[in-house]
Amino acid sequence: MRIALTKSTLLVPPTYFAVAHAERMRDAYDWRMFTLAAEVTDPGMHVPVTELVPFHDRPFAQRERLIPLFMPAMVRAVVAWQPDVVHQHFATWSAPAVRAARRLDVPLVTTLHGADVFARLGTATSAMARWHDRNVDLVARAGTRTLAVSRYLADNAVRAGFDPARLQIHYQGVDTDLFTPAPDRAENERPIVLFTGALNEQKGIRDAVAASIRVARDHAHDFVVVGQGPLRAELERVAAEHPHIRLTGPTDRAGVRAWMQRADVQVVPSRTIDGRGESAGLVGLEAQACGTPVVATRCGGVPEMVDPQGGQLVDEGAVDQIADAITRVLIDPAGDRDERRRSAVDFVRRERSLAHSCEELGQIYREVTAAPAWSPARGSRPAPTAGA
Repeated sequence: MRIALTKSTLLVPPTYFAVAHAERMRDAYDWRMFTLAAEVTDPGMHVPVTELVPFHDRPFAQRERLIPLFMPAMVRAVVAWQPDVVHQHFATWSAPAVRAARRLDVPLVTTLHGADVFARLGTATSAMARWHDRNVDLVARAGTRTLAVSRYLADNAVRAGFDPARLQIHYQGVDTDLFTPAPDRAENERPIVLFTGALNEQKGIRDAVAASIRVARDHAHDFVVVGQGPLRAELERVAAEHPHIRLTGPTDRAGVRAWMQRADVQVVPSRTIDGRGESAGLVGLEAQACGTPVVATRCGGVPEMVDPQGGQLVDEGAVDQIADAITRVLIDPAGDRDERRRSAVDFVRRERSLAHSCEELGQIYREVTAAPAWSPARGSRPAPTAGA
């Protein structure tokens, strides 16, 4: 079976989620990623990529501005490859995928990631916002199966106009062969509290920093911040006054994994901004797969990614609660700490692994290709599906 993956742009790193299933299932299906503009610098990626915007000697940002001009070329490229399924990532910029699936009369699967759904739920006050609305509406009408990366996102997708009969929750999962506990883990001389992610308001980095400063009054630790973003300069000023805070900047997956394997606790303090919560929050799953317990906020789909036994959930923006939860991990007796770690690993491997997600995706592909009564070209109504 041939699967055409489609996405407006592809940056690897960091957007591994767009190709993770194809990488793991590359022996089971014939895959190709079709994208308008790409920048792939990870030599370990094996999925073939067809990039439609030329001028590869120009910076990615310049090529990205040209993507509207090459959408017809993307349709032609997908059609020429003759896939059995078109799988679009994000409902925004989905027009080429919809048109290709219609011309080929093949199923269209769409994975919603959050920005697309919340763009539709907002008020379109610009030409770009209206363009996004048209794309989301198009794929909502034409899609054979729509996948949401959390129940939280699925509920919001229904509010945005997606048919619940064609909507299914599909947790993306993390690679538990890559993210594993360190084989020779040793206790840190000073505990490590870890934050990984974009340094912006929605990720809640300010709350994590404030909580760490409060914890440091009674419990010495290193607070390690891995990532980049618009709040970097502000955090550098805070770190200059609090030497236990360390900003590493961005790093590759191997570097992220190394920090997660060393950390005593991972903080995922996401916030809801302008009505939009975190759709999933894979960093928490990656940390738990490495045996690191998580302190996370009850924001959007984040709680769905936290081990109910070893993890701790706190209210959004509740710095005192975050600090108390961190403290509980730091003062845990050794036996309780080891149990938290085992529980975190078991949760991810059992319920949120990439392997499990791939099994579900394979079943989805088999279902949509075995149902000739529905395709975007025919436009007939499919039978309700399970899983939503």
